[in-house]
Amino acid sequence: MTEQNKKPVNPAMPGNKKPAARPVPVPAKAARPAMPRKPGASPKPARTAEPKKVQRQGAPVKANKAEKPAPAENQGGPKKISKFTKGLLIWLVVLTVAICVGLVWFNGFTAKYEELYQASLPHHQAEKVVELLGNQDVDTVWNMMTEKPKVTEFENDSYVKKYVEDLVKGKELTYKQTEDYSENAPEYYICTTEYIIAKLKLAEDETQKPKYGFKAWKIGSVEFYTAADNEFKITIPETYTLSLNGKEVPAGYKTQEGIELEENKYLKPHAELPKQCVYEVKGLYEEPVIKVTDAEGNAAKAIKDKDTGAYKVVFGSDFAEKEAVEKFAIQFTTDFANFISQDAGKNALDKYFPKNSQTLKDIKRNSSRDWYTKHGKVDVKNEQIKEFICYTKDIVYVETYLEQHMEMYFGSKEREVVKTTARLYLCRINGEWKVAGIKY
Repeated sequence: MTEQNKKPVNPAMPGNKKPAARPVPVPAKAARPAMPRKPGASPKPARTAEPKKVQRQGAPVKANKAEKPAPAENQGGPKKISKFTKGLLIWLVVLTVAICVGLVWFNGFTAKYEELYQASLPHHQAEKVVELLGNQDVDTVWNMMTEKPKVTEFENDSYVKKYVEDLVKGKELTYKQTEDYSENAPEYYICTTEYIIAKLKLAEDETQKPKYGFKAWKIGSVEFYTAADNEFKITIPETYTLSLNGKEVPAGYKTQEGIELEENKYLKPHAELPKQCVYEVKGLYEEPVIKVTDAEGNAAKAIKDKDTGAYKVVFGSDFAEKEAVEKFAIQFTTDFANFISQDAGKNALDKYFPKNSQTLKDIKRNSSRDWYTKHGKVDVKNEQIKEFICYTKDIVYVETYLEQHMEMYFGSKEREVVKTTARLYLCRINGEWKVAGIKY
């Protein structure tokens, strides 16, 4: 290839070798002319410029040994905190402490609030009553009550308390809200597992002022559903007095008066038994202790009818003249038996009866003495008083018994025994005992 056809070589093209750089001489600066100096001064040496080294392209730059590199930032030394940072940190600490204090106060507040709220709930009063009754502490419950159960004049609070004690003894008690329960008027039933025994009403206790507008409650009333259901009924003579539990029953408890006894038919017209009256007392917690006293101050017995539950007076047998009256009755029975057997005269009985006695007339008219079997000697034996009842100091009933041992003219040679029973209603007339009537 001829030199004319040769293209110029581009040193930058790959594959072409870069020609070595030739050093370029730097022209030295011309020295400034020396300045005239004062006489006697030493001459100052003139400064000459040092030739600068030319850095070849691509060669690393070497640091000047006389120059020290600047210290790197945050190397080894303490960092200085700005005022803003300090203020921010203090503010965060104060805020954290305030939040902690606030949380502690809030937790305490909510705990106290919850405590007061729970304490203000009315069911605590019901729980208290259930616990007291379960422990048989009826006196404390009684003192809480503003409305006490009513009792009759023949009982007092002790009867009610004993009744309640017997009612809850050995029972598992609980409580529940009534149908009429409301937030302003709480009501609870006190119950066993089988039945409701009481109703508890609460009232607001205005003497207490709880915080946060809560209400305080107290027991308003306790009503026991199994209330006093014992009833007492008795029939006694109008001349008698009646006492229940040691207290005399006033006439206001009489429900009937003027009841005539059946026995009067044996006494009239010579005497008459006191009319009867009926007393009724309701609302008792227990069966009462009964005492009936007659007009003479003697105690009379009252017997309860198993079917009706009512009482009736059994007239007593105590009587100051009892022995004398019994002797009179035995003597009359002896003469009566002898009158029938024709062992006494026709008028042997007249002295025992009041004047114009219909009973005496009937004995004489209906007697079979005229047909009585002939017999010999008669001995009266085995006299007995079967019953003695004192109605009043002037009226008694005596039942007698005796036997006549007779020698018979015909038949067996052994003595025949004739038994006689007399049921006599005796009355005192003008100071003397007479036979007013005979019950056959």
